[in-house]
Amino acid sequence: MDINDTNQKEALFSPGCEPVVEDEERRRLLWLMAEYFRTIGYTDIKARLPGFMPPPILSGTIEDHRPDFTCRQTDSARTPIILEVVTPEMVEDPTAENRWSLLASAAKLYNAELHFVVPKWSPIGPVDAALKRRLARMELLVNRVWLV
Repeated sequence: MDINDTNQKEALFSPGCEPVVEDEERRRLLWLMAEYFRTIGYTDIKARLPGFMPPPILSGTIEDHRPDFTCRQTDSARTPIILEVVTPEMVEDPTAENRWSLLASAAKLYNAELHFVVPKWSPIGPVDAALKRRLARMELLVNRVWLV
């Protein structure tokens, strides 16, 4: 396959469905989580990173989205995890609601845990508290918010 064919096919992905995360801060946090989960022995790791198989696209009623990261835990049920990286700019982004709602619905459907990852420090203040408030307003069930 020609590189131009690949670029043209990737251009067909709608926002949130690209196989690789373009934002450098999100990509950095995603690399850390992928390495952490691989180190503790989780399996079936899929990530929107170069060199990884991307997670499958989830079909929504309003729009489709690809999770940032998925894997399976080492428990007896091999419980799936759906993970989303959130930067400070994304916390109050109104377009994130459809994406996060779709991820939460998929987690419920697949008996998966829904995790979010935020930077430990931000010039605008604690991102985890703001994200938790927003997710609570949206009435989304989240298993864990990681500070990295």
